[in-house]
Amino acid sequence: MHDIRPLALEDVQAAGAMLGRAFCDNPAYRAILRHLSDTGRARVVSRVKLGFTAAAARWQQANGVWIDGQMAGASLVCGPGQYPHRLSAFLWHAWGCSRSGWRGIANFVKADAYITKHHIREPHYYLFVLGVDPAYQRRGVGRALLASLSAQADADGLPSYLETDKPSSVELYRSVGFEVLTEGDVAGVPGMHLWRMRRPPQ
Repeated sequence: MHDIRPLALEDVQAAGAMLGRAFCDNPAYRAILRHLSDTGRARVVSRVKLGFTAAAARWQQANGVWIDGQMAGASLVCGPGQYPHRLSAFLWHAWGCSRSGWRGIANFVKADAYITKHHIREPHYYLFVLGVDPAYQRRGVGRALLASLSAQADADGLPSYLETDKPSSVELYRSVGFEVLTEGDVAGVPGMHLWRMRRPPQ
């Protein structure tokens, strides 16, 4: 059974650490932080995800999945009108990225510029983070979070939107109704390739 509920502020540290484990080897972070060792990258990604989670739990939407009392996954979402991120949320994001060194910061800025430029303009739900602890992958955790988001978006008659950096994730999102809008490389960040996807309301 998947126990899905909003992240409380006391869950933020655990969720940030879990998302750090989920994303430390993702292609986008390998590209952005290619100047760091594996250990250094893991440390920075955990801090980045902590900043993202702290912001979402305060001002956006943050949900977690628990299995047998253990946090197994989490999603961070901007509801309609919550993107671009408000200044307070952006400052948490910047704090998260600040320990990546000047090359990492420059790459984060380039990635953010690409995401902002290509973001859809219509009212929507923006899934900007979905992560599952490696120990709980292939147990339906991601699908449970996606089903929760889809139900909310469908009830409001709004689309959902996301970016992803993994072909396997593209297939997962396609299986729940997302369609690829575009794919492309992020200029100035070698190795960073993103798919933009939209799910119409159903």
